[in-house]
Amino acid sequence: MQHPRYTRRMTETWDFLLSPAAGAAWNMALDEALLHTAAKRGRPLLRVYAWEKPSVSFGYFLKFPAPLAERHDVVRRLTGGGVVYHVEDTTYTVVVPPAHALYAMKTADAYCALHKAVAAAFESRPMLHEAMIQSPQGQYECFQKPVHGDVVADGRKLAGGAQRRTKSGLLHQGSIAKKLSASQIKHGFQEALGIEFETYVVTGSERALAEKLVREKYGTTSWNRPVSAGSSG
Repeated sequence: MQHPRYTRRMTETWDFLLSPAAGAAWNMALDEALLHTAAKRGRPLLRVYAWEKPSVSFGYFLKFPAPLAERHDVVRRLTGGGVVYHVEDTTYTVVVPPAHALYAMKTADAYCALHKAVAAAFESRPMLHEAMIQSPQGQYECFQKPVHGDVVADGRKLAGGAQRRTKSGLLHQGSIAKKLSASQIKHGFQEALGIEFETYVVTGSERALAEKLVREKYGTTSWNRPVSAGSSG
């Protein structure tokens, strides 16, 4: 049985959240808080955000990249994937409620659908790569290895992402290896998927949950650097 592909919809409305620059732990905590409230919102949310200082996020299943902690604020993501530097990139998150079509899709199909929107944000229209690319990968360089569905141009990976599905919804965390404005990203989603946006404001309960997650999870050694080496967290 084939899963449905996400196609352009002319009347669909998503929430849009533009967050101010924040610390690494807060950025990840707010993403998780928004995931927990996805079903209550009832429609997808696109969040664009920045980092207060040079940071690194690393995938849920990776070891803590200790050499990078000397010059970066390091945090483990809830999603998988590699190590991503947040210095000159643009970061965004898509949170999808469980009743939405994107949640029902295969991971690869959802990944490609969202990256078509990211590709459309580039004026140069870089292609959406259609096949696995085998290339050298440094120990901590996620952007050196494009995979199926990543946005690439001239053989260079411009955007990647990672996903996590829970009973609360789908969390897609993405990084674009160049500076794009929030309006450019919104335009890409509008062009590729027919999305319209309404501005979203974080609720008091979501903020309180994010603060709790900073204290008890993303800001802790037990989450970011477990005692057992190589632990998945």
